[in-house]
Parts: sequence; structure tokens; C-alpha cells
Amino acid sequence: MNQQSEGRSKHLLLCVDDEENILHALRRVFRKEPYEILTTVSPKEGLALLESRSVALIISDHRMPEMEGTELLAAVRAKNPDIMRIMLTGYADMKAAIEAINDCQVYRYISKPWNDDDLRLTVQEALRQYDLVQTNRELNELVKEQNKELYEVNRTLESKIRERTKELEKKNQELEGSFYEMIEFFIGLMEMKSAALVGHARRTAILSKEMAIYLQLPEDEQKLCEAAALLMDSGTFGYPDSLIKKQIEQMDPAEQILWQKHPLLAQASLKRIKRMEPVGQIIRFHHEHFDGNGFPDKLKGEMIPLPSHIIAAADYFDLLLNPPGSARRVSLSEAMKALEKEEGKRFDPTVIQALGAIIENVHEIITSDELEVSLEELKEGMTLARNLKTAGGILLLPAQSRLQASHLEKIHNFHKIDPIIGRITIYRNVKDFKSSSR
Repeated sequence: MNQQSEGRSKHLLLCVDDEENILHALRRVFRKEPYEILTTVSPKEGLALLESRSVALIISDHRMPEMEGTELLAAVRAKNPDIMRIMLTGYADMKAAIEAINDCQVYRYISKPWNDDDLRLTVQEALRQYDLVQTNRELNELVKEQNKELYEVNRTLESKIRERTKELEKKNQELEGSFYEMIEFFIGLMEMKSAALVGHARRTAILSKEMAIYLQLPEDEQKLCEAAALLMDSGTFGYPDSLIKKQIEQMDPAEQILWQKHPLLAQASLKRIKRMEPVGQIIRFHHEHFDGNGFPDKLKGEMIPLPSHIIAAADYFDLLLNPPGSARRVSLSEAMKALEKEEGKRFDPTVIQALGAIIENVHEIITSDELEVSLEELKEGMTLARNLKTAGGILLLPAQSRLQASHLEKIHNFHKIDPIIGRITIYRNVKDFKSSSR
């Protein structure tokens, strides 16, 4: 068993292969990454290591004389299902790949010989999912601890109850101030299921906020529009991918009934958080039609909140420009014509007018792919696709910021005292972005 460690690493990776040259190759792939690497030629030794070390991810070969990779990964899953599992297979060994997916529930299988960049990216994505699961567990434990504290408070004297109540009010104010952090948490959970779904939501949020600004909605309603667009599909979190990828016309009656419940499920989830209750209200009505033929309540016209009208049009428009699966992508003019045909029927004419007015400002953002770059690769002129924060949670720049020389200087100065961890998401091939909000 060999061990490679460069200081204290954030994640511990275990690589198992009966060929030493493969293990050497894997160490080379990750030598510049902030991981601690354990390697072994023995699957049984690998299982033993799990008893004493906190492994976040395991990469295993399939064909090994002591134990096959599928057997090893199944045992790993039984011991600790949180550990992310990746299997290496030969090009011709598709049966093993299928077994790994079905029986071991591996995160990904990778064919030999692998592409180093693809392997690094796959491991980064797997560890991001691992961190989300751990964060969710920590939050659940925190909630349990807070509930326990509340129970103890109720058994104290009246003076202590008043004192503790003041503390809770302070905590509640802090939660009110972390509105967008709560949204990012929900988005993170959704991204575990479907990155494409989240990409669609982020683009719809850009459109929705710009329309809300154009229509001169109050600032708090602008924020609600943006938040509702980001979380509009959160009610589908438990739905199978096969249903989410279908057009409603392709669904059978039972699937249509289930699909029409997702705005209600989203509202039910969000209403548990007081700050999110207005967001849930907007989401509930975003599938209502201007002529009353939508769902779930068959509302029409001005009975539907304007923010719901806004995200409905933005949602439909983005799906035309960035269709899921193999659907045909249409041009900007074709997408606008499709919306205009539904003016007064499915969509509020006022909202269609607003979309036509702002689309030139944002169309390059919503039709651009996202790309992850390192801090060193950031250049003037790039546009951020996500909020840029330090490890300590300081917001340096919001999403959709176009980087200038002064921004780059600020980013690098902050990095020296409060590091920016991981890669930074930007839009690929974006030109000028003249937002009406700036």
C-alpha cells in the first residue's frame, strides 16, 4: 500500500487496481489537486482502509484477480453509501459497466484509457455531490440540536425563556438576511439530480429579473421573481428523469396529473420557511394561462400575479432557445414569434412586450454555455455565471458581472487573505452584456 499526501487535504481518495502502473498514472493525474491519495493493489486491503480512514471517493478497476470491481464497490456501498464510487472498465466490458450502475449504483464508469482532464472533472463533480450530502446531514443535525435546545428552554424559568427568545429572534434575523444562501442550498440539491434543470432555471431567472426591472416592479418583487424562477421546478425533485424530459403532450393521463402537481409540491415545500412563502405563491401560479386554460387553479388574466406571468413567459422562451434532449433549438426571432402567437392566450400581452424590449440585452447570456476556469485563467471581459464568493462566504461579485481590471485586482487581493476555493463558472463566448439593471 502506497500513500501520497501533500499537507492536509480536504478530501481523501482511494484508488484500487491490481496493476501498479495504473496506480502510478492515477497519482500523476491528481498530483496538483488538493486531495490526499491512498492506493492499493488489494481490494481487501482497500476495504480494510475504510474502517480507519474517512474516504470521500473510491476509484476501482473492474477486472482484478482477488475481487472484481463490482463486488468491491457493492461492499463499499454497504459499508458507507456516502462514499462516491467510480469504476474503470475496458472499452469492451459494457456488461460490467451496466452491473456497476445497477448493482453498485456507481457515480460514473470510465473507460480505459481515460482522458486526464475528463477524469479530473468527473472527480471534482463527484466530490461536489459528496459535499452537498455531508452539508445536508450537518444541517439536519443542527436542526436536531436546535430543537433540543428549544425543548430545554421551555423547562427553564420565565426570565431564561425571555432571554432565549431574544436569542432566537436574533437567529431568525440572521436567517432573513441569508435569503440567497437558502436559494443556493435548494439549487445545490436540485443540481445533484439534474444540472441541465438548474441551468434552465438560472437562465429563466435572468430573463425574469430583467422583465421585472423593465416593468418597474418594486425591488423586493424583482428579487421574488428571480428567486421563484430559480426554484420553479423544485416540485419535480422526486420525479423520475423520464417524466421531466417529456413534453406535456407526450405524457399519458397519469403522468399529466402528476406533472400538474409540481407547482403545488414546490409551494408546500417552500411555505415551511417564512421568508420563502411568497416565492412559493409565485411558483404555484406560473403554469396558469392568461385565458384561464392553465393549471392548477384555472385562474385567468389579472387574477394571476404578475411575477407568475413573468416567469411563465421566461420559462417557455428559454425552453425554445435551449430545448432539453434532442428537441430542435430555434432562433431568437422564431422564439419571439412563438410567444407572440400565444399573446392573450397563454401569456399576458404586457409581459410579451417586456420580453421583446429586454431580450437584446440578455440573449447572449441565456444562449451561452457555462465553463469552469481556474482563478489564474480569469481574464478581463469574462462574464460570471455564478456568484463569486471566498471560502469565508464573502460575496466578491454577483452572477452576470462582466470582469474588469479593477475586479481582477480585487479578486486576487481577497484571495490572499480569504481564498477562493475550486473553479469559477463563467459563460463561454459571451460578448457585451448591457443589463438594464446596471
